[in-house]
Parts: sequence; C-alpha cells; structure tokens
Amino acid sequence: MNILVTGFEPFAHFSGNPSQTVALTVPPPVGVNLSRLVLPVVANESVVRLMQAVEEIRPAAVLALGLAAGRRAIALERLAVNLDDFTVTDNAGNLRRDTPVVPDGPPTLWTTLPIRAMEAALRADELPVEISYSAGTYLCNHLFYAGLYALRQRRLPCRFGFVHLPPTPDLEAGGLPLTRQQHAVTRLLEVLRDTTGSDVWSSPRP
Repeated sequence: MNILVTGFEPFAHFSGNPSQTVALTVPPPVGVNLSRLVLPVVANESVVRLMQAVEEIRPAAVLALGLAAGRRAIALERLAVNLDDFTVTDNAGNLRRDTPVVPDGPPTLWTTLPIRAMEAALRADELPVEISYSAGTYLCNHLFYAGLYALRQRRLPCRFGFVHLPPTPDLEAGGLPLTRQQHAVTRLLEVLRDTTGSDVWSSPRP
C-alpha cells in the first residue's frame, strides 16, 4: 500500500519542527510503501506541492503532520475550517487575515482518516492522544482544508487528514520525546494500512 506522510519545515521562532523530523524518519510498517514529503510553510505553495505528490505517487492515504506549540498530546484533527487568520507571517512573509482558504468553499470539511481507530491504537500503547476540533487558522489548517477540498474537486480516491504533534523537549519544556512521536505515527500508519483498500487507484475515478 502506498501512503504519503508529510511534515512542515521550521517556522516562526522554532529552530526545528518535529513534523519534519518524524516525516523523514518514521519507520514504515510492514506492508506500507511510505513516501515522505517536507512542505514549505508557505500557504499556497504547500498545497501545490502536496497535490503534485498525490498525482505522482497515487497514495491510498495521506497523513499530514504539523507542530502545535503548547500541546502535550498527539492531536487527531477532525475538522478543517475555511479560514486563514495568521497571527504571524508564513515563511514567505505572507500575512493572511480573515481570508477564506478557498473562496466560495464550504465553511468546514471533515477528515477522511479513521481517527476513532487511530485514537484507540494510541491509547492502547499508552501514548498521549486527543481528538481535536480545531486545527487553528495558520498553515496546518490551510493545508488540511485545501487538501481535502482539492481531493474532493478532483475526485481522487485518497484518504486525507491532519495530525498535530507536540513540541519535542528541546523546543519546549514538557514536550513529547521524538522517539514516542515516531512510535505514535507508525501506529497511525498501521491503522491506515489495516482500514484502507490498497487498490483505490486501480478503479476509474467516480
């Protein structure tokens, strides 16, 4: 099964980004052909690169990762909102305020990942996890919403969702160690492997 995992480069005052490190180093589960992609923290460019990779790799699922400062648990995002309201600029200097991610798009879109099964898998391994209803209004939510919207518009047979990772201890006191984050993401990939058909691209698009 082809699965694509993405992370973001460092941004703002952070010297690193665990989503980038995890995306590049997470051990792939048995039976998963794992592709890895680090995205720029630039609103529109991140979405363009994501969709280029989806068309090239044709994954059964995309697991998008990002950093959430201040959080202490793996946050499985359920809901993307059609709003950009940046409190800091992105890495290209863009400051989007009170702006829709997609003009005339629906107010919200829902993840297509099996987050209840993912939550259960992480809890079984005693990893900190929560289901979140707010991915914020910065780049993570921008990619989450725009990715879901693009997949739906193009009728691509690919599950897609977003997971926020806590900071690692070197970035923020009380953070979650990188090894535990890697283990958590491997478990999420195992759930995707076990709940998603591996031949979704073999049938004509609806």
